[in-house]
Amino acid sequence: MGDVGTVHVQCPDCGTPVPMTLQARGMTSQHNVLQLAVEADYTDLWAHSWTHDDP
Repeated sequence: MGDVGTVHVQCPDCGTPVPMTLQARGMTSQHNVLQLAVEADYTDLWAHSWTHDDP
């Protein structure tokens, strides 16, 4: 599947909103119900965390 959207999460250290892409990884359909598995891509959040100095 592919990207389904972007959300912004707040960095717990500095409060900066960081974009996080959501991706659909799978889809099933049973009894007229569609179920999607959505996972977050943490790449940008990890990259942002490296900009902070170590304590």
